[in-house]
Amino acid sequence: MEKSYTVIGGADGPTSIFLAGSFKGHKEKNIIKSIKRKILNKKFDIKRKKAAKLIIPNAHTIEQTIQYIKQHYHAVEADYSYPYFNERKLNMKYLLIRREKPELLGEDKKIVPPQDFNNIELVKEWQKSIEEWTNECLKKTESISNTIFPTDYHLFLINTKEDGALEIELDTLHPNISISYSGNKKILEPILKNIYMYYGVSKKDIHHKTERYKTLLSVLSS
Repeated sequence: MEKSYTVIGGADGPTSIFLAGSFKGHKEKNIIKSIKRKILNKKFDIKRKKAAKLIIPNAHTIEQTIQYIKQHYHAVEADYSYPYFNERKLNMKYLLIRREKPELLGEDKKIVPPQDFNNIELVKEWQKSIEEWTNECLKKTESISNTIFPTDYHLFLINTKEDGALEIELDTLHPNISISYSGNKKILEPILKNIYMYYGVSKKDIHHKTERYKTLLSVLSS
């Protein structure tokens, strides 16, 4: 009988699980993955509960948020000369249409993931289908004029020299904010969280668990 002893160590604490028994190949891997997933889910639930306690009604408008990032972080607005401007703008418009007027994009296509993710060919076909569908949606978005679905897109950049940069995307007509960064996580992530906290949520957002609230909760839980 083959014996297997496995130790799973938690990165954030003294979590250790010892498994002993008769395992073979994928069965062992599946059990380990399942336990790891449960541990991660538990940790995430704890983080979410802690983050939820930090959220209080203190909402600001997109315009106020723009002034805030200019004053506190010297954010500079990008234009069409920025290499990723058109791509970011189109993606934002697509997300806004999906949120507010999905009928403009037509029917959704259900792309079923493969049952066996160990089958590389099936996974590749699935990824290709997603990519093709995404491109199709973006083409539809591009064809929707500003008269049909008006937007007021803004992209701001915060550069921190050697630590990297943040991109802050906003739309004033459909209040929305999206922030991403590349560089030093320890330096940039607190800035990202601070901006989301400043944009904030209202009592209504908290009570109804709106998308604005869920986004802030997700950001603070990361």
